[in-house]
Amino acid sequence: MAACGWPQTVGRRAGAIVAALGTLAGRPARPNHSMQALPVPRAARSQRRRCALRRGLCRGLCRALAAGAATGLLAAGAAAQPAATGTASGGTITLHYQERPPYSHSGPDGQVHGLLATVATRACLKAQLQCTWARTPGQRQLALVQSGQGWDCGLGWFRNPEREAQGRFSAALYQDRPYMALLRRDAPWEARRGLAALIADPAQPLLVKEGYSYGPLLDGLIGQHGAQVRRTSAESQQMARMVEAGRAGWMIMSPEEAEVLLAEPGPQGARPQLQLQPLPGVPPGQTRHLYCNKAVPEAVVERLNRALAER
Repeated sequence: MAACGWPQTVGRRAGAIVAALGTLAGRPARPNHSMQALPVPRAARSQRRRCALRRGLCRGLCRALAAGAATGLLAAGAAAQPAATGTASGGTITLHYQERPPYSHSGPDGQVHGLLATVATRACLKAQLQCTWARTPGQRQLALVQSGQGWDCGLGWFRNPEREAQGRFSAALYQDRPYMALLRRDAPWEARRGLAALIADPAQPLLVKEGYSYGPLLDGLIGQHGAQVRRTSAESQQMARMVEAGRAGWMIMSPEEAEVLLAEPGPQGARPQLQLQPLPGVPPGQTRHLYCNKAVPEAVVERLNRALAER
């Protein structure tokens, strides 16, 4: 028997496969030593035929064990794949924010602060909900809320019918002051022309953020004059730099955000070339909300709403 090397070969291969299966099961593997002593037909007429038969048995046995191990590895890999955000089965809400002072910004203490972020944090604590912060670009937030499966909520989104059809909104976190125009100091600006004429002016093209809502009035005018409007996926600070560089005529901005941007020292702030101008005929500022995936149960959003109402 030893001349064929069959018992040792089977023992080594089977032992390795069993060890892999044992690791998948989460416990140390104990090789089945009975695999090393499978009976060999005694009717073989020569040592060569016996070895050939035993080698065939070895190959078949090892292939069967390997197939089982591969199936186990695939199943274990699928089960161990982590969720991208939130928890689909419940428990933790992921609050997605952008660096947009004064609405939301990371502090030196490692926490997220701001007009919106602080209110959201307090609401989670008051509602006794587990929430975690994640810095996420705006378009990615929309994708997670409208197409994802996790407990994901974007911070500070405006309500509109299209979004309401694809997600859940919380009660208001904050109401903005009326929108203003951010433009260069040397740019011509005639507010008396009216809002529609300003948006339609090809000499001073308006820069807007892709997928962003500026409220029913402005959204409607932007849609009517789409050929004159320039669109970008950049964030507010990058958009302000584009206006400053002359790549667009002006942009719509909340005064809260614009005042911080203009006053902030450093390469991304303190821009004497830019100014704020009132927009004629704009309504009062909109309310900002948490915009949540429909995977977040209505009862959970209602708990947040009750906490927000008790501020």
